[in-house]
Amino acid sequence: MSPNNGKTDNNRANKADFSVRIVRRAKLLYLRILRLDDPPERIAAGAAIGILMGVLPTFGIGGALALGLAFVFKANKAAAVIASAVVNPLTSPFFWTASIVIGSAITGNDSAAILAKFKGEEIFTAAAEVSLVYMAGNALMSVIFTAGTYFLTKKIIVRHRERKTAKRRDDA
Repeated sequence: MSPNNGKTDNNRANKADFSVRIVRRAKLLYLRILRLDDPPERIAAGAAIGILMGVLPTFGIGGALALGLAFVFKANKAAAVIASAVVNPLTSPFFWTASIVIGSAITGNDSAAILAKFKGEEIFTAAAEVSLVYMAGNALMSVIFTAGTYFLTKKIIVRHRERKTAKRRDDA
């Protein structure tokens, strides 16, 4: 046995198990979206709305907002909620940081200086300064990820259904 009484080995196993669970959960959600019974455009619109709510700072109510927007825009509600549920917990830190970096490039501010303020005790002062920078970056990322999700989801669903139809024809 190792000098640390197996704690490191157990920690590695837990991390591996966690990543396996994440991948398995992502595959399950992917299959759920593929199997939705709705036109590809509506499913893609729902997924795009869910991603939009995941990218925007919705502070925990992204799923409810995604559901409401899917209802208003007649998009697939299940796809909106599933996409929002996937994006929110996993990617929020990435989107926060990327929004500041991209927003800094757009507005000409120093992203390293802004991010450094968040590490110290100047968080509330930094929040006031960074609002415009953050929203500029977040707006650009929202447009890119939402449009990308719509077109990619639609393409994947159409291709999946074409393969499914071809397989049924071959089996018959």
